[in-house]
Amino acid sequence: MSSKKASVLPPLSPAEQALMDQIWQRQPVTVGELLQSVNEGRDEPITRSTLQTQLNRLEAKGWLLTDDQGRARLYRSAPSEKGGRGKVLSELKQRFFGGSGLSLVRCLVEEGGLTDDEMAELNQLIKTHRKGNQP
Repeated sequence: MSSKKASVLPPLSPAEQALMDQIWQRQPVTVGELLQSVNEGRDEPITRSTLQTQLNRLEAKGWLLTDDQGRARLYRSAPSEKGGRGKVLSELKQRFFGGSGLSLVRCLVEEGGLTDDEMAELNQLIKTHRKGNQP
């Protein structure tokens, strides 16, 4: 399947997002490896067929690419992790914050979603970007 640009990828469901997180951490990955990591710590494990259905949907949506290696099929992300997460964040920002990045960050800061270390890192990131430097 050809790679689609992150800007034209359809949105992910929460379950698909969780699966993409696993794939970004472990890619390329087989169904068996992914099934083991997805079911780690779950009270009710998902079945191989359920996982395969989710992978097929992600591939059809353009989020996944496959490579056949002998008898195993390897799955990897079509967009980079940064591009894919950027797409998800953009949708979240639009959907919940009217497209305002400031409103999104304000919510994180005011609702206590950031630790002191994260706040310090955020301050440093702002200073760096103010100076025109990109990390």
